[in-house]
Amino acid sequence: MNPIANLKEELKQMTPVSIALGHENDVFVLLVEELIPLINGSFPATKTEKSYRYQIIHLKDGQKKVLDLPRETWNYHHIQPIDDGHILLVCARSYYYDAQNIEENARVYDQNGCFIRSFCLGDGIEHVYVTKNQEIWTGYFDEGVFGNYGWKDPVGSSGLVGWDALGTILDSLEEDNEYYIFECLALNGIADGGIWFFFSIDSKIGVRKERLTSYYSPEDINIQAFAVNGETIVAYQGRGECTLFELQRDGNEYKTIHKIELMKPNGKSIEPQLVNNRESKLLFLDGNELYIYEAKSGATE
Repeated sequence: MNPIANLKEELKQMTPVSIALGHENDVFVLLVEELIPLINGSFPATKTEKSYRYQIIHLKDGQKKVLDLPRETWNYHHIQPIDDGHILLVCARSYYYDAQNIEENARVYDQNGCFIRSFCLGDGIEHVYVTKNQEIWTGYFDEGVFGNYGWKDPVGSSGLVGWDALGTILDSLEEDNEYYIFECLALNGIADGGIWFFFSIDSKIGVRKERLTSYYSPEDINIQAFAVNGETIVAYQGRGECTLFELQRDGNEYKTIHKIELMKPNGKSIEPQLVNNRESKLLFLDGNELYIYEAKSGATE
């Protein structure tokens, strides 16, 4: 694997928070100058009295654009492209004080760093994915499902929720009682192929399309990120070294065909700090370098 970009200069003073693949073979990287401390050493803050400096790197067509957000008081965890050239930043947590006072933890900026709008996507967000038709999908971890930060009736109780670009709920798994999503561990979307997700406990891959969900069983594998191409899934387990598993669909199962180990030009294994996916591609940040792996349909490599 050859890196698609090197962020050595940007990472001299900044720390990577989140990475994302865009809709046009582009890449977004969210950086922060100083990591925001946890409350009592355990819980992420939503907003802070102190302001923090963020940077957004946008890589497209061999060009690198850096957007500076010098004085932010939100604790951002996720980045996604949205609208026509805008950027969605999301804090994983949101406090519910009362019905008239709910923190709006999703914030949209233009490419000049000007704030556009905000809305609430609920608390306990593990993954955010914006489709080409501008649907926002959020997958939740356990606190978002069971409730914390003041949420007695959490919006993420079903584990997966779909929204429009203004933050109005379009769909959720609330009426889907076949499985209980304790936590959504991976999230992807396929053009005209629905939203794909992986959840723990039952260890199932779900495909949500037109308000219906199909479920598939992978062979004894936990998934942190995955790429989809036809009947092929390439899954990343998130165990440090970048060992991928190619899975092929067989009825309602995805069976492991083989392992794939990604190597740098120097022969060392890629060891990603951050991972993201979109459709058939996986994005990895290893040190200063970004790598993209694309799943091939029916691959046998």
